[in-house]
Amino acid sequence: MLIKPFEQSYQDEVIQLALHCQNDGTRPYIDVNNQPNLLNIPKEYFGSGGYFWIVEDKNKVVGTIGLIKCGDSIGILKKFFVNENYRGKPNNLGQKLFAKLLEYAKLNNLKTIVLDTPKNTSRAHKFYKKAGFYQITKSDLPVKYNPPYEESDYFILHL
Repeated sequence: MLIKPFEQSYQDEVIQLALHCQNDGTRPYIDVNNQPNLLNIPKEYFGSGGYFWIVEDKNKVVGTIGLIKCGDSIGILKKFFVNENYRGKPNNLGQKLFAKLLEYAKLNNLKTIVLDTPKNTSRAHKFYKKAGFYQITKSDLPVKYNPPYEESDYFILHL
């Protein structure tokens, strides 16, 4: 497995993985048109001063994570997806992707990372809480943005 920067040639596979993970039957259906940052990764992520990584295994994208930079010190964690065959032990791919994002955030002097998740994603909530995030309300977000799901939970991490 190799964690590497997003390149345009991975666009279709990134979208496929995102939709596969998002539309697993546990939350409302969402399509790619409701996610403009997924359709324009170079502009939305790299253009903001953030970053977007993919994980490739056997010539297939099996994980993604992105960071949109907002101002000088805030980042929004987005599109954190891991194919179900790579979650948990022995791969720990989610932890590896998150570590890569944290390393980048610290090197770029970010002080805060925020994120949103659908209401019923308890596995994701557990991961974020274990990583040091705590839950906040939408009105407590230090930056305003539109999440893809109407019913979302919000988390914040101070670095």
